[in-house]
Amino acid sequence: MKKFNNFIIGFRVTTSNLYGKGHIVRCKELAKAFKYKVIFFTDPNYKFDHMLKTIPESSESTADNAIDALKNKRINALFFDNYNIDKGIIEQSSQIGICAVIDDYKIQWNNPLIFSTNLGSKVSHYKNNKNVFAGPEYALIPKIFYDHGLLNSEFKNTKITSHVLIQMGAIDSKNNIKRILNRLLNKNIKHITVILNKHAPHWKEIKNILKLFNSSSLIEVNTAKKMIKLYRQHNLIIGASGLSLIERVSLGIYYLAFSLNENQDANIKEFEKNKLGVNGGRIDRIKDSNLELILKNFIKEDRSQYIKNHSYGKILDGQGSMRIANLIKEKILNREEIL
Repeated sequence: MKKFNNFIIGFRVTTSNLYGKGHIVRCKELAKAFKYKVIFFTDPNYKFDHMLKTIPESSESTADNAIDALKNKRINALFFDNYNIDKGIIEQSSQIGICAVIDDYKIQWNNPLIFSTNLGSKVSHYKNNKNVFAGPEYALIPKIFYDHGLLNSEFKNTKITSHVLIQMGAIDSKNNIKRILNRLLNKNIKHITVILNKHAPHWKEIKNILKLFNSSSLIEVNTAKKMIKLYRQHNLIIGASGLSLIERVSLGIYYLAFSLNENQDANIKEFEKNKLGVNGGRIDRIKDSNLELILKNFIKEDRSQYIKNHSYGKILDGQGSMRIANLIKEKILNREEIL
């Protein structure tokens, strides 16, 4: 029997900027739990950092290289975090070897292992599969958010007012930040910071709009530690409802959340139900006049950025990636014994 350290795990992950960075970030967090003994099968012309071995696929909707690696036992398990791959292809791949999907849409899978990691995810959402692992305890976020959340009491007496932080995804392809900024002008804001990837298509436009504010910053953030520091320095947080929502809840940060698409809706509904912040709704369905009212009311509240008490503090402990890695380890070892 092989030692688990000799196993290689494959990931077929969407790496297109059209889908943001959340898929990549959570798969890299899971790769860490596998001690980077992984291969990332990417969309064409995408470059990861030096820590990861990557193999490009021929298009955004193919997984031929990944499936061939599974079939020929160059990898021992294959994760799909990619909605461009046809469902039938993934189902068939699961007949070849161990396959898992990281699912946000409650797709009724038959064969692969299902990991559904949003706040509102439940096993009962999946009717046709017994290999379902659902809920925030499997959230793929760094443990540093939970660890620093335990220190919030040390910062709650630090008075910060009218400091706004906006983070609507690393790429923000639909330029939601522009809509928000235009409705925050002349709102008596002391300082405003926008988080955005330097290669985002609207970087220069956002930089020019920020010049209209008395004090502003436009920065790219690449580490959780730096992100936590920024949360501590701003009391009015405005952000999306994907992976970053789960990170903020783990840290204990109260904020105004907007859903960007259907797969973020599950997060934001549970977020509102547990009074973890303000649910702004689906931003693409909000009229400009209503968006301005939502922002005005949130800015006027000018409260602390910390959640007082919430049940998710203990659940979102940053151990989700290890839980998934251990489950996959068990599946691989069981399969090896049978073979």
